[in-house]
Amino acid sequence: METDREPLVNRSVEAIRRSCPDLPITSAVPINLGQNNDVLLVNDELIFRFPKYAEGIRKLRLEVRILEKIQSRVSLDVPCPLYHCLDSNQVGRAFAGYKRIGGEPLWKRHIHAENAPRLAGQLSRFLDELHNLTVDVLDIDGLGAENGAAVWSDLYERIREKLFPFMRLDAQKWVEQHFETFLQDETNFATQPVLIHGDVGPGNILYDKNDDRITGMIDFGSSGLGDPAIDYAGLIASYGEPFFNELLRHSPDIEAHWTRAKFYRGTFALQEALFGLENNDQAAFQNGIKGYT
Repeated sequence: METDREPLVNRSVEAIRRSCPDLPITSAVPINLGQNNDVLLVNDELIFRFPKYAEGIRKLRLEVRILEKIQSRVSLDVPCPLYHCLDSNQVGRAFAGYKRIGGEPLWKRHIHAENAPRLAGQLSRFLDELHNLTVDVLDIDGLGAENGAAVWSDLYERIREKLFPFMRLDAQKWVEQHFETFLQDETNFATQPVLIHGDVGPGNILYDKNDDRITGMIDFGSSGLGDPAIDYAGLIASYGEPFFNELLRHSPDIEAHWTRAKFYRGTFALQEALFGLENNDQAAFQNGIKGYT
């Protein structure tokens, strides 16, 4: 009996074979049906990501160009695109494939007093390397910085319009104060945009528990020019403020990002709820809004 995933697998394998006829495919297993991408493990060693939305295809094209440029320029393994079909704008046909990087998600439970300084050192070094890659070195068409104030103002208005009807009154007041305090301070938008990962968190940081080390960083779908504090916000949200203090020991300069990082951290659940509402993803909506209802 055909499972719900079999049509997806069959369609994806057909798309790979069409664009990569010299690649023999002996197995294809869906390993993650996420918010933005369907992900298949092919031949037990290759990861193929298929964007679920048209906007995701545009982002994938940029992601592949970024990954090609940062190879060998960062100290952690990152995906190296080996196969891709980026000419198609049709969801289900556009994809990128790369060799699987070993490791499992770095969950908070993996971090303890003994290894926190070492793991923080690995992440601090990687983010320093990434954030210091200049636009001239990258030389990527379409890698432009968005207007930070406009982006966050737009997000605030969409939250007020679409999420407030589902939220408690006190939660609405908290969101208003959180955003308006940030938006009214022009210094929050004076930071020079740098290359960021954009979605730093447990699912995208790979960890080898046998060697007790971070092996790689994946999913650069949100990468681009932006505020480096966004990356540190992801680490604070995932591992807590004590881990940020470990990062400070390696990179004292990042203390300047603390206030902005706290703001960004406070928007993550709201962004998930808004994504769910705007893309008919009920699970994402419920997970994001649950703390505000």
